[in-house]
Order: sequence, then C-alpha cells, then structure tokens
Amino acid sequence: MNCILCNRKINNSFTTLENILFHKCDNCMLIFKDPKNFLSPESEKKRYKEHNNQPDNKGYVNFLSKALEPTLPFLKEAMSGLDFGCGPNPVLASMIKKKGFECDHYDPFFYPELPDERKEFIFATECFEHFFNPANELQLISSLLCPSGTITIMTNQWDESTDFNSWYYLKDNTHIAFYHSATFDFICKKFGFSKEYDDGESVVVLSKNVVHEPYIEESSDITCINKKQAIKV
Repeated sequence: MNCILCNRKINNSFTTLENILFHKCDNCMLIFKDPKNFLSPESEKKRYKEHNNQPDNKGYVNFLSKALEPTLPFLKEAMSGLDFGCGPNPVLASMIKKKGFECDHYDPFFYPELPDERKEFIFATECFEHFFNPANELQLISSLLCPSGTITIMTNQWDESTDFNSWYYLKDNTHIAFYHSATFDFICKKFGFSKEYDDGESVVVLSKNVVHEPYIEESSDITCINKKQAIKV
C-alpha cells in the first residue's frame, strides 16, 4: 500500500472501534481510509444530494464565510475565480459574486465542465476530504490556477490530540482523506505553493509560486493529468 498523496510506502495502519481500516503516511502525514471503504460514484452522488446546502440556510452560509473572509485580503477587484467541488448548489460562488468578483463553479457530479482559462483564485471548501487521489486533484487544481493565484482549502485537520475513535469527521462515509498541518507543508513543497494563512483547524490559504522547482522523489510515479479529465470527489 502506497500513500495516495505522496506515493511513499505505508508502514503505519490502524483500525477504529467501528472496524474501519486507516493508513497513516509518515512522510506527508496524510491519513486515509483503505480503498475497500471507497464508495461507488452512484453512492457518492446520492449522499451529496442529501446535503442541505441551500442559500437560505444561514448556518451553511456562515460556515462558508469561515473560508471566504480570511481570503478576501488576498483578492483584488475584478479577479476571476472558481468554486471547485461546489456540490449541487454553488452557494459559495454566489457569495463571492456578491463581494464583487467573478466566479465560475465546478463539480464532477453536478457541473462537470471545467473552465478553459486559468483562474486567479480557487475555493475548495469541504471537498479535499473526498479525494480518492489527492495527488491528481492537486495537479488539476494547480493547472487551473494562475501563478500568484490563491487556493483556499477548507477541510478539518487532525493533530496529535485527535481521537480517531470518536472524531465526527470520520463518520461520513464519503470522507476519505484527512490532513495534518504538516500535510499542507508537504503540499506546498511538492506542488509549488506557499502557505499564506492557516487557522490550525480547517481553513488554509495557499498561493501558487511564480517559479517552482520540481520536487521529485525516486519512489514517485505520479504523472500529470489532462485538466479536462473529470475527477472523483
């Protein structure tokens, strides 16, 4: 078993009280469910349709604001962005437009057309935990983002105090991958980003480096994918 992010061999696995097998990468600190627990696309889509992610849901709007507000200082007038993995209702894209920015939306299940042009900012709220293959998804996101552009990621982080037998974030059967603060440090090094903001809990803002020296590991066999290829989230 190799890590689904950095491709290093996994030497640390554990099972929770619910008998779910997880793997922990000691290289990039990603924790992920064993592939036998991955849902089919049909089951995933059915689960996402059950979410009450509507623009009139004040709790959901306030939740998304936790990602939007820390990002605003990095945005400039007339910038164009993308709500990546928006689900069936692109609420965040609407919120961003109300702030005076252009914003398209993409979701492999509900809005599968990717933009043809690069964007100056991307939001990926509550989708990184759904990635079956984070390495490919990050390459896709990077290909969609202009140099110096920002990617805002919202996903609950684990740390050394996390009790995996009780952590609610593991209970959703569509949640596959779980990130540590050190995982985002690895992502920056591997994919050419700089960390601009990290609340230590769930929101990280990264900026894409103008010049990036390739980060190559002997054990890596990750290849770049076409940006028009649909992805699983």
